[in-house]
This record gives sequence, structure tokens and C-alpha cells, in this order.
Amino acid sequence: MSTLLLVRHAQASFLEDDYDRLSAQGEIQAAKLGEYLASTGITIDEVITGPRRRHQHTADLVGGAMQRAGLNWPVPISLPEWDEHQVDRLMGEHAARLAVEHPPLKRLIEESQVSASPPERARRFQRLFEAIAERWLSETAGHPEIETWKAFRTRVLAGLNAIVTRPGRGRRVAVFTSVGAVTVALQRAMGCDDETALATGWRVWNSSVTEFVFAGSRFTLDRFNALPHLPNPMDWTYR
Repeated sequence: MSTLLLVRHAQASFLEDDYDRLSAQGEIQAAKLGEYLASTGITIDEVITGPRRRHQHTADLVGGAMQRAGLNWPVPISLPEWDEHQVDRLMGEHAARLAVEHPPLKRLIEESQVSASPPERARRFQRLFEAIAERWLSETAGHPEIETWKAFRTRVLAGLNAIVTRPGRGRRVAVFTSVGAVTVALQRAMGCDDETALATGWRVWNSSVTEFVFAGSRFTLDRFNALPHLPNPMDWTYR
């Protein structure tokens, strides 16, 4: 059996002008993940990242810890198949239209624009994000320039299939990506519907490890949303 480690990127710069940059907390999360993996003596045969800086920086910090421990860390390969979906673009570029076309969203959009404490802003953002994502999933809130759920799922599955069909047994592949790609992999392993997959994906923590084993047509979930490198729940973040 071979193993796929799907790592959600560490905490990015939520509510900042440049989200695609690890926060100070995110850098700590990624470094601790690397130190934990190094402590296990794990061997990684392939490293793949999505194209975002948050994906690549997380991989670099993990890899740095592995290399300092004298362990193998292949040169990461960045692939567009492991990029995140574009629901954030729907929120940022089409909020006014969505408020008109979907009246229940209007209150959530207005609440997200009112000043509040960081924790409350995060809660409001998540409520709005989930509501828009549900409509994106059902293709009632899309836009011609924004990738649909079906197209996104097809793209990620292509990246996943490229890994699981590659020759070789007993390989261990690490992929650094975002919540959406983890959600698609979970759906493939569990055979669940779109709504269940999306709802499960919302639980994925920053820098968490979701592990699958695969061989031939078998692709099985072995570990979900694990944070062995962060024993203190106070260090756990979604955003």
C-alpha cells in the first residue's frame, strides 16, 4: 500500500490585504508539523504543492525541519490541480449581485461588513462563506468567469488520479493544498454526496494532516484532520 498525506496549509493572513501569506502563527504551525514528522523518522518520496504561496511556504517550513533532521525531502513540484476553489471571488467580486439574487444572503453580507472584534468577524465570515459555497455547489450563485464546483472537483480528481495511478508500491506522497482539495479527496474515499463532503470539509484545521492509503482501485481514508504536532487546542485555527 502507498500513502497520501494531504496537508492543509498553515494559517494564512485572514482579514489582511494579502491573505496568501502565512501569519506568524501559521509559520509556527508549519514548523511544528515538520518537527513532528521528523521525530517519527518518516520517509517522504514525493512532495507536491498547490500554486499558492501559503501552500508552498507551508511545505518549505515542513521540509526545512525534515532536512535539519537529516531526512529526505524531495524538491516540491507545484501543480495547478491542487489550487483552491474560487468561492472567495464570489464573495469579494459579486456580493452586491448575490444580495439581490439571493435575499437570504443580504443580511449575512451586511453583517460581514460591520465592524466587530476579530473573533466575531471570523464567525460572520464563515457563516457567509458557507452560505455562498452551498449556492455555488448547487450552481445557483456562479459566474461565467468562476470555476464551478463540478469543474473544480474534476480538476482536483485529475491531480489525485495522477498520484494514485503512478507506478510504484509503498510510496509516500505529501501534498500541501487547501480545504477544497481535501474535501474532494474525502468525497472520493467516502463515496458521499456533495453536501456531506462540503460540510465535512469545513472541519479541516490549518496545518492538519488527512491521510489516505491506496493501491490499484483502492483509496481509503486512514486518518482525518490530525494535529499531532499541536497538542494544545489553543493553537488550532480554521482561518
